[in-house]
Amino acid sequence: MRREIAISVIFYLIVSFSIVTVKGEETVEPFFTLVLRAGEGENYPDYGLYVAQYLQEINIDLEVKLDSGGFYRFDPYLMDDFDMTLSAFSDLKTHDMRDYYTEEGMFNLFRLDRSIPYQNESETMQNEAISMIDLAERQQTYYDWEILLMDKILPLLPLFSPRQYVATWDNTLGFDLRWGLADSLPYMEYDGLHEGQESLNEFNVADDNWRDLNLLKTDDIASLFIYSLIAEPIVGWSPDLAPLKTSLVVDWEQIDEFHYKFTMRDGVYWNPSYNVTGRNASSESLEVATTPLMNGLKNGEVSTGTNQLVTAKDAVFTYLAWANPIVSENPSYHNWISNVYVDPVDPLAFHIEIDANPETPEIEPYVDFWSSLHQFVLPEFFLNSSDSTISYTSGGVKCTGFYEGIQDSDSWGTASTSAFGCGKYQLDYYIKDSVTVLQASPYWMNFGVIDGTEQDLDLETINVHIIPDSSAELAEFKAGRLDLCDLTPFPAERKTMQADTRFEVQCILSYGFNLLAFNMHRPNIGGSSNLEWINGTELGDYTKACAIRKAICYVIDRGEINQVIHNGEYLMIHEPMFTLHTWRFDSFPIKYHRDLDLAWKWMEAAGYARLEESISLFLPSCLSVILLIIIRKKQKN
Repeated sequence: MRREIAISVIFYLIVSFSIVTVKGEETVEPFFTLVLRAGEGENYPDYGLYVAQYLQEINIDLEVKLDSGGFYRFDPYLMDDFDMTLSAFSDLKTHDMRDYYTEEGMFNLFRLDRSIPYQNESETMQNEAISMIDLAERQQTYYDWEILLMDKILPLLPLFSPRQYVATWDNTLGFDLRWGLADSLPYMEYDGLHEGQESLNEFNVADDNWRDLNLLKTDDIASLFIYSLIAEPIVGWSPDLAPLKTSLVVDWEQIDEFHYKFTMRDGVYWNPSYNVTGRNASSESLEVATTPLMNGLKNGEVSTGTNQLVTAKDAVFTYLAWANPIVSENPSYHNWISNVYVDPVDPLAFHIEIDANPETPEIEPYVDFWSSLHQFVLPEFFLNSSDSTISYTSGGVKCTGFYEGIQDSDSWGTASTSAFGCGKYQLDYYIKDSVTVLQASPYWMNFGVIDGTEQDLDLETINVHIIPDSSAELAEFKAGRLDLCDLTPFPAERKTMQADTRFEVQCILSYGFNLLAFNMHRPNIGGSSNLEWINGTELGDYTKACAIRKAICYVIDRGEINQVIHNGEYLMIHEPMFTLHTWRFDSFPIKYHRDLDLAWKWMEAAGYARLEESISLFLPSCLSVILLIIIRKKQKN
């Protein structure tokens, strides 16, 4: 604790000391002061230090405010008292970025609105691209849109796409980080015992406490991880972002441009609806005859593992639930569904009809709908009701059974703590701040999603130990009490393990990137300056605010940050969407590489004259920054 306080004091002394620029014996005031706020993030304090130092070189003072935790946690989506913020876009498995870069977007932390020059054009291009059937035309439209956004609007400076490193012991066979643990488990087994291991039938991992196992109310990664072990997706999804016919859906056909028919696997049953409340390590094994079963909302039905088939009815219910604002927090994600229904002849088949824009009378194609089909199936018999209330999805589909207050029902409440699915494992018991234990389900369909082949579960028990601290997780792994560990925060340990034959270290590029975001409503970098033009300069037609944002982007040395903080191992990002979705990454023309002269050209275009014969305190401050980062790295390791 004392070390953390000392580091915080050093941090504020550095930032406070280094805001002065001297011209001869005269102190030069900064052009203006900006505020950078950041919430939780592994490297945000280090990023903030560097950005503050770089901005001094163009005579901008940056006040860095870091989230200290507690009740008043900084949230850039709810708070507006910042000019810039450090954030990250994760799980970007779609071309459709309208949630991020449109006025109504759920993750529009930039405060983009259509009064900002070029924003109307930007939103029009995004809306057109999602309905383009021709791949080449769609790619070209997205490419042109990216150039417009990063050149004329510039709401962000993309930083890096992190690489994730995960270690297992060398006796663990079949784990593939690209697919993740849940999809790999049917293929996994042990080749003997590793150091500290006691059982060949158990797999031990670490995570945070989960919050809610009702999928429609789940918003944290730990809960989603547990649910991924007990459920199966309707449509399988590969690491290359392609739909698969290896999960619950085994085939589909395109009826026309707006209509698809899907066929589900036969003989799949819901696991027993066990109520595991109050169970612990000394409880009897899960058995239908002795373990209490939860009753569903619709007709009070239970699942015994052999009486409730998974059918198209469940798939239709799942998509309707996600699209219905009564029970879904993000119904707009599925507003492209203009109709979804069970086939009138085949109970294992369902139909989806598509309309990219439900607000217009014309039916428009939506080519990016496949990624939205990858949803874990929900039990219709358990979560739906017999209530006659009529409601509608965000796409206008009529629903029966959802009513205001349904989430407060007993069935929905118990699903939050005793969830069940049709997946590989069943929830056995959990002890808060200690462990969650799952057992292999004897009712599972026995097909692996990776290749669709029949598989058994050699790992019968999954123990998810509650270890929120990553250093403690690493210590438990090295002691042999965990079978898998995230090494991403520990580059030194990772390199040691890569050279140690006792371990296998796998690496993937994350589906996202971190970024420096501008608040487009704030003075100087936005606000009224968004409407002041700098026409007539050699740089072209831009607004004053955009010119300042360009100067900031050009003065920041992302290469140096990457080298010092990440040992040069992160991938530098230039485009506003994840690189896996880009097709001409190397040729993208808008790249804000460090260029101090060009940064000053943009400042001068915005009306701020370059300082002459100035002596900057940037160099000693940077040395202090590097020293502080070294201290922080040693503290982590």
